[in-house]
Amino acid sequence: MTDPLERLRMPIVPIEPRSEFAEALLRRIQGAEPPAPPGPATVRYFVGDLDAALAFYRDLLGFEVELRPSPMFAMLYRGDLRLLLTVPGEPHVLPDGTLPQPGGHNRITLRVDDLASTLAQLRRAGARLRTEVVVGVTVNSALLEDPAGNPVELIEPRSGYHERASAEPRFREDPSTTNEEEQ
Repeated sequence: MTDPLERLRMPIVPIEPRSEFAEALLRRIQGAEPPAPPGPATVRYFVGDLDAALAFYRDLLGFEVELRPSPMFAMLYRGDLRLLLTVPGEPHVLPDGTLPQPGGHNRITLRVDDLASTLAQLRRAGARLRTEVVVGVTVNSALLEDPAGNPVELIEPRSGYHERASAEPRFREDPSTTNEEEQ
């Protein structure tokens, strides 16, 4: 008699993470270092063709592939942004039967130093642009699409552009209390 749970088990897939990732994980498991503070911002994009999406983000936008444990999932990094690329499938089906689809209007925004030259390089590489350069008050921007149709916004700061000095998130412990100095 076979185990009825056998069909629910995920297949064992060997993965080869970067050595730095594996060493840091081993140190954490062995208790040699305290747990890391909250990690970078994470965005998940659903894609139809993982190979095409990986090539786009790695080769055209400078992301580093952290790991790819299966043909359905990859984790990439660009600075402090973690990007999860997922091919939609059975584990992602919502209770109403809806399956997430690539594309849409939510997007990641990547800062570039020279938007015009970046767009010229992307055009030569065959990237699809949704918009040309849009001149804003504090940034110039352009939208392109990854191979699955997910939008990626590129921004080039102008005078007046502002980023927080610290990447630490700021949360008040009790949102019902206010400090007059904060108002």
